[in-house]
Amino acid sequence: MPGTNSHDYLPTRAEDLWLKEPDPDPRSARYAAADKNRAYRDAPQPANTRRPVNWISALYGYEEFWRENGRSPRENTRNLATLPAEERRKGGWAGYQRKFEERLCRYQIIRLDLSPAFDWDPQEQVWQRNFAAYLQHLQLTGNPPYLNGADPYEFALARWFNRQLRQLQIGAQPKGRADQLAILLALRSTTGGTGHPC
Repeated sequence: MPGTNSHDYLPTRAEDLWLKEPDPDPRSARYAAADKNRAYRDAPQPANTRRPVNWISALYGYEEFWRENGRSPRENTRNLATLPAEERRKGGWAGYQRKFEERLCRYQIIRLDLSPAFDWDPQEQVWQRNFAAYLQHLQLTGNPPYLNGADPYEFALARWFNRQLRQLQIGAQPKGRADQLAILLALRSTTGGTGHPC
């Protein structure tokens, strides 16, 4: 019987969501079975499931990296020599899922949606995390983050915000982000945080 760790919970939750609507694609059942068998660890894999078993193994490796490192594997970096081959392979696997989403069965899409390690749009997720961190700093301190060399985290938030303002000024921000930045600008003016440059 599965315990409460995520490897046990996620396949059960994904299967519940998958079974809520009819799915004519027979692949989903094979991926669900492979995921459930992997969660139980001792369950034998049915015959003819090599591709689902490999996909689930890759997903578990991706999620394991996320748990161990506190971040998802990178596909590339400015200095590729610093990116270990194993991490690049895991990151490449995730990139492949994003690129060929239309080829995935419904169970795969549901399982990726539930994965704490996987994002369909990692750049947007990073942007939203920075927005939330900036907003939290502003609400907690009453001041915007400053380019404060003594606090690298605050410095990074201030630099992020400055970049966003530049993109806003030249009209390069999508409307949704521009609306979110307008919220930050309004909060900055009500907290009195406009007198000091970021």
